[in-house]
Amino acid sequence: MTKTEKNIAEEINWVALQRYSKKNPNKAILDKYGARVYSHQPYALDYYERVVLERKFDNKEPTVGETRRIIDILSINDKEIVVSLTGFVDAVIDLKGEKTFFASVGMTAEHFVNWIKTETGRTTFLGQDYFVVIEQSKPFVRASISKGQMTKIREEFFGQIKNPTSAYIGKIMEKNGGGFIINVAGLNGFLPGSLAATNVVRDFDSMIGKEIPVVVEDHLSESDTFVFSYKKYVNLILPTKINELSLETNYTGVITGVAKYGIFVEFEDIFTGLIHTSKMTPKCKDKFSHGEFSAGENISFWIKEITSDKKIILTDEDPTVRRQEFEDFKEKNLGTIKGGEVISVQPFGALIKLQKDIVGLISQKELKVKKKNFNIGDTVMVSIDRVHNDKIFLSLPNEN
Repeated sequence: MTKTEKNIAEEINWVALQRYSKKNPNKAILDKYGARVYSHQPYALDYYERVVLERKFDNKEPTVGETRRIIDILSINDKEIVVSLTGFVDAVIDLKGEKTFFASVGMTAEHFVNWIKTETGRTTFLGQDYFVVIEQSKPFVRASISKGQMTKIREEFFGQIKNPTSAYIGKIMEKNGGGFIINVAGLNGFLPGSLAATNVVRDFDSMIGKEIPVVVEDHLSESDTFVFSYKKYVNLILPTKINELSLETNYTGVITGVAKYGIFVEFEDIFTGLIHTSKMTPKCKDKFSHGEFSAGENISFWIKEITSDKKIILTDEDPTVRRQEFEDFKEKNLGTIKGGEVISVQPFGALIKLQKDIVGLISQKELKVKKKNFNIGDTVMVSIDRVHNDKIFLSLPNEN
């Protein structure tokens, strides 16, 4: 800071300015430092930090290769933009060399020039904290916004490796070995096939051209390449997204695998659930037992349950039909004594089949009180104490 700048700062009666000004304070300065400054010029924050706070910023004389932030637009035409940078340096940006930047913002050079000439475009652009790399310092300063943005993006990506807080939309460009080349924010990186989907990628060609959300996974120093991951993105958002699922919605998904105990299904792009054989309707179970389901097929289902450890249990049974069955059972049997068959003995109690597809629970506490032990296949008389949704709670009648 020069002596003149310091004198000006000291001579300004900031309190009086606040008292008599009817303008709103500069929000950027107010939020960052709690100071009320009423200048809204693009360079206000930079000037406040440099002059009032006496912070040391970029030297007056720029050097080739350094990065500086754009703080104002001085002029623009179809060929170039003249901008003001931090450190009060003016620089020329040649629009012919900025194809990478225009691609990253989704505009042509013509559209960008027309947009930046509007008040909305100018304000939006200056509010985005764009940076440039100095390419020439004499006889005038020439800078590249494409290189500046790549520098800042790279710095951001490095920070995201240890602390992933942001997702980016990447476009898969082509296959490459065991994965893909993916363009993220204008920078080409590597997307391993194992991280490109929640399940195994079976058709690599079908992925070309897709735009998917990813997070930064790693950086390969040997090839100076960032590694991205769709799977890590899914793991980060899953706890939030899983709460949006509905037990009343009829979903459609793709079968990703068939095991002896059920069918694995991927749906809504990020979720994987299991239709266990115990959750299949007789019709579905018959098709399953005859091997009529295979990977890649579409299948319709409902969500039966989301467990405490976030596993998604699916069923092909319409929940409205199931609820009606339980309502009918409740109306006819609540408070009665009924015979049933022990079909499972677990640490939490015994499961009793009361009629087709209707199972109730005798708690372990009840078994201890009544001093009873059961084996699978035993026939037992039980009292229907309570029916809540699709759960039936049983007790053992007192013996006379």
